[in-house]
Amino acid sequence: MMWSQQLQQRKSLSAAAPAEIPDCISLAWLGHLSIPKQRKVLYYTDDTAMARALVQSLLAKEAFDEVDMAHRFAQEYKKEPDRGYGAGVITVFKKLLSPKCRDVFEPARAQFNGKGSYGNGGAMRVAGISLAYSDVQDVQKFARLSAQLTHASSLGYNGAILQALAVHLALQGESSSEHFLEQLLGHMEELESDAQSVSDARELGMEERPYSSRLKKIGVLLEQDSVTREEVVSELGNGIAAFESVPTAIYCFLRCMEPDPEIPSAFNSLQRTLIYSISLGGDTDTIATMAGAIAGAYYGMGQVPGSWQQSCEGYEETDVLAHSLHRLFQKSL
Repeated sequence: MMWSQQLQQRKSLSAAAPAEIPDCISLAWLGHLSIPKQRKVLYYTDDTAMARALVQSLLAKEAFDEVDMAHRFAQEYKKEPDRGYGAGVITVFKKLLSPKCRDVFEPARAQFNGKGSYGNGGAMRVAGISLAYSDVQDVQKFARLSAQLTHASSLGYNGAILQALAVHLALQGESSSEHFLEQLLGHMEELESDAQSVSDARELGMEERPYSSRLKKIGVLLEQDSVTREEVVSELGNGIAAFESVPTAIYCFLRCMEPDPEIPSAFNSLQRTLIYSISLGGDTDTIATMAGAIAGAYYGMGQVPGSWQQSCEGYEETDVLAHSLHRLFQKSL
């Protein structure tokens, strides 16, 4: 069933737009706490490019269509290859562009000697799925399929599912951090209990249910009075692997529900989330993009400063896409 409640419109629109803002800001100010004062346009990376392509596919087909989405991903890369794409996904896109490609999932499955990628590329672009579908089973199903077009390892697509669920829950409205985590943990413990997830984690020498384990760590970190950025990175990570970035983004969102003494009080909760995410270093654009999508879904457009919107390349188009997605799927009810 598609998203129907009028109550959600303002928040659902804001899950897409704030996700682009940290992508732009963090690319130019990696690891810096201050916000840029100059007026020049900040360019977005592959994170926003792929998120847009995903939404454009949903709009064009009025549903999830793996062939159309895969081709849009590949064509977007071909059109502007200098957005910061990783070497692995470039290989996938080149195969998808070949007229010989008959199965759009095969190039991703063939990566890394058939093991697939566990990077965060599927998670960074997935927010549009949460905007289009209200049923949690649909959110999980289409988050998985959209991620598997480029990330065939369960450690990759489970990260996309977790991110989609976080945006989905944020759209539901007010929630304590404890309840938010409990709901995510319940979903992920079930998802990670399947044989493929257990096998993939074991092959990397990880604990069984790595996402569930990190969600529990988030709960522990949130209970502590003072946690350094170094401790957060040590416990949760800040890398390009989905399991080292999606839980980190969720932690950033939950932590920044409350004021941070190291971040000026003039900044609101959404701004605080983005600033803190970027300050962790590592894969800043993607972590901040994911945290921004969750925070945007939770707080709404009212917390996105106009000056931040105007500083980002293509912000108006992103806003139009979000409005179009909402209108289309409401109309189909």
